[in-house]
Amino acid sequence: MASTLLSPMVDYYNDEEELDSVDEDDDRSFRGIDSEEDTEDASETDLAKHNEDDYVEIKEQMYKDKLASLKRQLTQLQEGTLQEYQKRMKKLDQQYKERLRNADLFLQLETEQVERNHIKEKKAAVKEFDDKKLLKDGLPGG
Repeated sequence: MASTLLSPMVDYYNDEEELDSVDEDDDRSFRGIDSEEDTEDASETDLAKHNEDDYVEIKEQMYKDKLASLKRQLTQLQEGTLQEYQKRMKKLDQQYKERLRNADLFLQLETEQVERNHIKEKKAAVKEFDDKKLLKDGLPGG
């Protein structure tokens, strides 16, 4: 009788081991370890990570290129050889020369106008003087 009692217990334990192995298989299937879908998901994740790494590398390279370009431009600017700087300086120089020319022309015009006004006022003063002189000379007793 004791063997009968032990026998179902042994069977119970054996059944439990089988159940454990079945549970592990179910867990793998449930987690998708054995499925093709999970392999594709893992590949997509790896691909996404790889794309993200590539994106970061590209961004870093673009940053380095831009930084190098700006440093090169700064050096050229300090040397006075930067093309954009030279164009702007040429334009400013032309504007400066134009303003000087305009200022000189304005000065000439103003000078001529002052001289004309001076001549007019001088003639008016001479005429006024002559008129007063005639008045004084023309009066009896004067």
